[in-house]
Amino acid sequence: MAPHVKNSKNLIHRAQITTDPQKAIAEYFISKAEGRNIKKLSEWDVARISPAAELVKARRELDLAENQLTEKQQEQVEKRKEMDKHWAELRRKELIFRQSFQKFNKFAKENQEKRERAEHKIAEELLLQNKRREEIREMEAKLNDMKEIKKSMEKHVADYGMYQEYLERVISETGQFQSISEILTRYECLTEARKELSERQDENLQALEDASTEMVRLTDDKAQKLINLNNRLADLQGRYDKAKVNALRWETAVQRIKETTAAKHLELTQVRACCWNVYQQICRRKGIPVEVDRDDVERQLVHIKRTILELKRIVRVARRKAQTEAKSKDA
Repeated sequence: MAPHVKNSKNLIHRAQITTDPQKAIAEYFISKAEGRNIKKLSEWDVARISPAAELVKARRELDLAENQLTEKQQEQVEKRKEMDKHWAELRRKELIFRQSFQKFNKFAKENQEKRERAEHKIAEELLLQNKRREEIREMEAKLNDMKEIKKSMEKHVADYGMYQEYLERVISETGQFQSISEILTRYECLTEARKELSERQDENLQALEDASTEMVRLTDDKAQKLINLNNRLADLQGRYDKAKVNALRWETAVQRIKETTAAKHLELTQVRACCWNVYQQICRRKGIPVEVDRDDVERQLVHIKRTILELKRIVRVARRKAQTEAKSKDA
């Protein structure tokens, strides 16, 4: 369809674009044939490519692309079938390979288990042999130690034989003991008693020293506590005096605040009353009803502000008018 001319001053004539492909192709070739016979014009006078030809060219390219796409799709379908066949063959081979691998894996596992059992048995035998060798070395070391102990004991018996003869002579001469063991038992009892008495003496001395230390510590603690209490008492007294001064100052401040608050409240009451009177006068002068509540000061102020702005505009208009009349009279 031809576009509608919106403005009569537009002198550009737009070509009609046909929608018939065959007619468009015919026009395109006719224009190309005619173009060969046309003499070379200046660059600014060269005819522009027809939109119909561009449309036909675009459609031809689109048809060519669609044909190529169809061929590619058919090619893809054929390749897909071929690939499916290859995949089926690969799956069959994979199944065969998997079965073979499972059999080989089972065989390898059995061999591995046999080998591990054999290695485990060999390791156990080696450990047992090493253990027996270690036991033999320990027994030989113990035997050597026992031989050394025997030699040492024989040496001790030889060295302490004279003491045995001395104790036997003591028994025969004193007549208080019946055997050497009684002498040793009596000696051990006396030694134990001496040790116990020494330990008790040390404990008593340590208890006495601890009691003395505790007494000194308690004395120091009580003295320190007394000093701390005196310091705290002095601190509390200072804080009390300061609090008393602050209380007096704050009482004075509160009294001043109360007086200021009363004055501000009185001033606020007067301002509210003034706002209410001004609002009533404005409504009476304008001849409008009083719609705002007496306590709604904000809306009253808004109405007063709006009225003042209106009056300012009226004054400006009146001044301009007066200046205009004065100028006209002078003229």
